[in-house]
Amino acid sequence: MKTTVEINEQLLEEVQKLLGTSTIKDTVQASMEFVKRQRQLQDLADNLGKIDLDLAPEKLRRHRRKRMGNVPR
Repeated sequence: MKTTVEINEQLLEEVQKLLGTSTIKDTVQASMEFVKRQRQLQDLADNLGKIDLDLAPEKLRRHRRKRMGNVPR
């Protein structure tokens, strides 16, 4: 998609140095990917400890046996 935007040239240069990019297109793309990745990491951090996992050893063994069926060990 093509679009026209005004970009602060000093900020663009600073971000290009930080990201190691040389073109405006690459800088914008890398910036958007960075923001997306940061949001995903924040969502994971926000949910840390909120998902109840019952990882008792005996329960895990039962689940493995069900999954493996009659596969010889």
